[in-house]
Amino acid sequence: MTTSIPAQLLERFATFGELLRYLRRRAGLTQTELSIAVGYSDAQISRLEQNLRLPNIPNIEARFLRVLGVEHEAAARERLLALAVDAQRQKADAEVSTDPPVTGRTRSIAVLPFLNLSADPDNEYFCEGLAEELLNALTKIRQLFVVARASAFSFKGRDVDAREIGRRLNVDTILEGSVQKADNRLRVSVQLINADNGFQLWSERFDRRMTDLFALQDEITLAIVGQLKVELLEKERLALLVRHPDDLEAYNLYLKGRYYWAQRPQGINKAIEHFQLATDKNPSSALARAGLADCYVTLGSWENGTLPPVEAMAKAKAAASSALELDGRLAEAQATLAYRTTHYDWDWTTAEAQYKRALEFNPNYAVTHHWYSHYLTAMGRTEESLVASKRCLELDPLDLVINIHMAWHHQFARQYEEAVEQCWKTNELHPNSFWPPYFFGMAYQQQGKIAAAAVEYQKAIQMSGNVTFTTAGLGHLYASSGRSAEARVIFDELLARARNTYVPAYDLALVCVGLGATDLAFEWLDRAYEERCGWLTYLNVEPRMDTLRSDSRFNDLLRRLRLMP
Repeated sequence: MTTSIPAQLLERFATFGELLRYLRRRAGLTQTELSIAVGYSDAQISRLEQNLRLPNIPNIEARFLRVLGVEHEAAARERLLALAVDAQRQKADAEVSTDPPVTGRTRSIAVLPFLNLSADPDNEYFCEGLAEELLNALTKIRQLFVVARASAFSFKGRDVDAREIGRRLNVDTILEGSVQKADNRLRVSVQLINADNGFQLWSERFDRRMTDLFALQDEITLAIVGQLKVELLEKERLALLVRHPDDLEAYNLYLKGRYYWAQRPQGINKAIEHFQLATDKNPSSALARAGLADCYVTLGSWENGTLPPVEAMAKAKAAASSALELDGRLAEAQATLAYRTTHYDWDWTTAEAQYKRALEFNPNYAVTHHWYSHYLTAMGRTEESLVASKRCLELDPLDLVINIHMAWHHQFARQYEEAVEQCWKTNELHPNSFWPPYFFGMAYQQQGKIAAAAVEYQKAIQMSGNVTFTTAGLGHLYASSGRSAEARVIFDELLARARNTYVPAYDLALVCVGLGATDLAFEWLDRAYEERCGWLTYLNVEPRMDTLRSDSRFNDLLRRLRLMP
């Protein structure tokens, strides 16, 4: 390797297995290739990387260091051996320790999707919705750590032991349940499980009428809190018992909307349809309006970009504002409004105040921490952004967007080796997503690995169905690496697409920047400003725009975005 591993990256690896996996990838080795080279089996390497097997230090020194390419990288070699020694010491300490288990830490819980025991498979949305509403209620309790929906629900339909779920989500308690629905009758069975040993802590069966659904949710929530022995503040108790509107049909439509929202981007149109039906049926449903705001802010953001921001963000603001008029402490709507303010209004003071209000309303809502970290990155507050990024990853450790967000953070912090490592982690969790290849491409490009970057961008284009910003990324790479003719083909392709559908002007500007067509690049950036394109939010930290920074027009644009005085 020609580039040494950054010291700050080495310090972030807390276990031998994590660092071993990183060094293997960095050496360009598969697990099988490493096992052959060092004379271990695939299973042994896998257990070492998962910290399920103790490292044999003489073997590590004799066999692994040369194969991993760190014989002459003193810092990496010493860190790997130090972590191996630490693993041995921790094992020895655990065997001789007579201390009682540590108590008093924050209680933690994962709410799994409830099983549908009804004859009608269409009740699936109702079962998921009931579990999600219980999860959302529990997030309002500061003394309780609640894993977010995406991570908890990722185990749906999989036969995974409770102890393994607890390990992967880093929780001590799991709530699971089932729902049987027939006519106007409802049977809900729930149980709490100790994630350390898999033993059942508590179970209860509730037989109610559908008309008692909202009271039942409160009853189950308070029962869980009681079993976990969590002390509620009075305002938390009041927040838990906020009544839903007594309109079951509208509530069912809302649950269907959230069911489809969880399947975005494919399900986003169906989500809009059901959220809109819910608001038509019950105009006082703050939750349904917040759902609409989530849909539109996504359609108009850089992460989706299929609707012009002027159109999408107007709808998002209207929906979020009306939701907050109906429920002034709804964190979901407050966070969405803050995201819109960040990416559309570029009103940085107001945006931060909105994020802080959302965190006050619900400190366990992972999306707020995620979007707040975007804001902090745009402001150049890198370390604060990292804290927020890590917090959202703690709350939602298996979610695709939250995981790849860490690569996004490192990319704009110009920590490219860390970005690559996070892409590997995300790719292991979500091998069918275009996001890891896209961010691999961005990071490799900045590291000067042009051929590898091109391969990854091409993967991202194919896997995403040719999302415009993946195509623009490849265009910028070609242009900036001397393949101008191929870059111009991509520019013309994007221009042709723009005649029939929305293509962000920023994408076209990016290709022009790579080509060195500075005047044309600024023309497209001016159009992006008129469009209120969300990518401009990160103009001050975007590495691919570095060639424009000496031009006075760049500072003028930053001033218009209020990113500099």
